[in-house]
Amino acid sequence: MEFYIEKHSSSSVVTQIQEQIRVAVAMGVFRRGDTLPSIRDVEKQTGINRGLVHKAYLELRKSGLLTLARGKGTVISTEAPPPPPATEKCRELSIAVIRKARQAGLSPTAFARYLSRHAQEDERQTPFIAYVDREKDDAMKSAEQISELWKVPILGLAIQELKNRTRNGFELQKVLANYFVRDRVQSLFPGKGIDVIPIAMRASEQDAKALARIKANSSVLLIIPSEVYAHASFIAAHFPKLIASRGIRISHISTHAISNIEDLLNDSRYNLLLVGPGAQGKVPHALRTDPRLLFLHMEMDPASLEAARVRAGVIV
Repeated sequence: MEFYIEKHSSSSVVTQIQEQIRVAVAMGVFRRGDTLPSIRDVEKQTGINRGLVHKAYLELRKSGLLTLARGKGTVISTEAPPPPPATEKCRELSIAVIRKARQAGLSPTAFARYLSRHAQEDERQTPFIAYVDREKDDAMKSAEQISELWKVPILGLAIQELKNRTRNGFELQKVLANYFVRDRVQSLFPGKGIDVIPIAMRASEQDAKALARIKANSSVLLIIPSEVYAHASFIAAHFPKLIASRGIRISHISTHAISNIEDLLNDSRYNLLLVGPGAQGKVPHALRTDPRLLFLHMEMDPASLEAARVRAGVIV
């Protein structure tokens, strides 16, 4: 992996390194267990003081994205240290509740049925877990997938929607977010003790097949969300690994710079517009079936999702 340091950027060197690692995980360039370049190698490549590189790595280790592995160095780890087993907490709570039900003259089994109905209604009225993303559609889709997998209600919210609700006193216990938006979501809850749980993403099998169908020597315009456009050079440099090159030329543009997607579709310089995650909201629904558009549909990394389930206190 090569880092691209913009010396005149408003973002610090530490932030640039951290964001590029997050982007690499989100793009599938890095997977769980992959080894990062050593601090010494990054210093040689970029000329950046090793102390700053160490600080960037250390902060990502604290967040759970990186870990140290004996004999390998710093590796990608989408698993945060697990909390005390939720099953043990449930066992203790169940014993106490059953005892109280018996003392109140209630059948424990009958009370369990009542409690189940009451708990479901309570969680519908006051959500316990939400999945947050840039776009509402993306958040809803991911929330539905996780809800089906975990068998618990998951609320899907766009970041702006969460921000508006937070202002009105809306509170959650757990918030799920991918690594692209996790820090932004975390900033909405200063000092509130709400657990923002990161989930790693990866290119889906559907994406891999679609990218393989791009004709050799095509000219492709990659549409990147404005929030991560500062790392456009880094993303474009690593993207050929996902499409196996084949002479495909890749340009990039920020969603912020697009006023009319039809103008880009009619631009003879590009054979195809590649719409990245978080940028799909820029495309009107009426144009989403246009064959000159190719949407990337990232999927949640299963290992990361399982670690998130444990951290969220969900028993399946």
